[in-house]
Amino acid sequence: MKRYIIVVAMAMTAMNLPAQDFDTEPTVTIENEKKEMKFTVGARFMADAALYHTEFTPLQSGATISDARIRTSMQYKDWYFYADFGFGGGKFQQKNIFLEYTKETTNGDRHIFKGGYYNDPAGSMARNTSLGSYHFISRPGVTNALGDGRELGITYRFTNDRWMAYQGVFTENEYNTETAGYNGLVVSGRWIYRPVIDDHQTLHVGLSGRFSHIGGGEVYNNVLRKSLTLSQSLETYVDNDPSFVTATLPWVNNVWSGGVEALYHNKNFFVRGEYLLKYVTKKRDSYSLFIDAQNNIDGWGSLELWENANKLKNNTFMGGYVEAGYKIFGHPYTYDKKESLLGGLDGRSLEIVGRLSYTGLNNRTKGEYFNAGRGQYYSAGHMEDWPGTGAITVGGGNILSAMVGINYAFNKFAQVMLDYTYHHLDRDLLPYDKNFHQVQARLQFAF
Repeated sequence: MKRYIIVVAMAMTAMNLPAQDFDTEPTVTIENEKKEMKFTVGARFMADAALYHTEFTPLQSGATISDARIRTSMQYKDWYFYADFGFGGGKFQQKNIFLEYTKETTNGDRHIFKGGYYNDPAGSMARNTSLGSYHFISRPGVTNALGDGRELGITYRFTNDRWMAYQGVFTENEYNTETAGYNGLVVSGRWIYRPVIDDHQTLHVGLSGRFSHIGGGEVYNNVLRKSLTLSQSLETYVDNDPSFVTATLPWVNNVWSGGVEALYHNKNFFVRGEYLLKYVTKKRDSYSLFIDAQNNIDGWGSLELWENANKLKNNTFMGGYVEAGYKIFGHPYTYDKKESLLGGLDGRSLEIVGRLSYTGLNNRTKGEYFNAGRGQYYSAGHMEDWPGTGAITVGGGNILSAMVGINYAFNKFAQVMLDYTYHHLDRDLLPYDKNFHQVQARLQFAF
């Protein structure tokens, strides 16, 4: 009995296992040195409050529990298992769950094999950074609109002091619950080079790439129609409304995504940014849809007429962000070589931060007319009911966001954040919604 009491007491003070997709090292660690095993338990909590001011469509000011998690991990020799589960927003969600094997060579090279449900390496630098370590209340909106999150897959990562090559294969839906079609296929990677890295500063530059063959879909007039929705909120969690900046694309076939990134930090300053691009290709069985359309009173004289009235166009979207921070006092900024990511605040600290981000979901076609009353585009340059709109414009919205904030960490576990964000929206469907202002605050703790 005495032995178990000692083990528990030691576990409550031990913090010697890497966090792995979480923000802090675990507070509770149970270790069996004889069997070379470690078990950890941790948790995280985030509560946000926000005040919004809009010109037309209102946003709901208030407060919410934006994130609450419990996590566990187990390590046996070179094997590592991790799982965490979320309860934010009053809903239970599976977050990360994976198994990882690491082999380190004598010259410092590391080979890491990983399988399970976790972040896509090409999802963006921002989305691969744990929110609890992020220095901002929310990630840039563009990374939610054009980046990608967790998926079910397997990856291989090579890393050393100078390089990281991280690539893998994924499915789009971890539960295989598609009502039609199949689960989808993703091939992605993120590649980093560090020309400068030492104990005080790091400079890294990188590329990311992703190919996705879209799965799922619904049967429309006996033809499988696959769609893709790109959207973002106004970089807030209290009123997490994605309807201001959103585009739903029908007949999607393949999606090509790419990005470039750069990050620099020293003891008291950091700057980082990304540029993201997404190219969406489309495909459909036009002949079958044309034949089906003959069964009504309108009819079509030829397949060519039908296709002219129901045009199909590939789409390109792009955006990016730049973030910077300055440490007024506190421990120096840190860098994780394995993940190629900036670390969060560690210990009592005070910093000021700023960000500029842009998302472009407008893909307009010259000469097309938008009728606000009907919420539709028309290819002829004016409204007409026949032979169809024929329009191929996507008006998901372009948004420019500027943010400034201040963060204070009481210690390694507790932190408060305060920021102000201004958004300028350009979207035909919402002509009266141009300028948005918001003030947000967050209390978070993790152990």
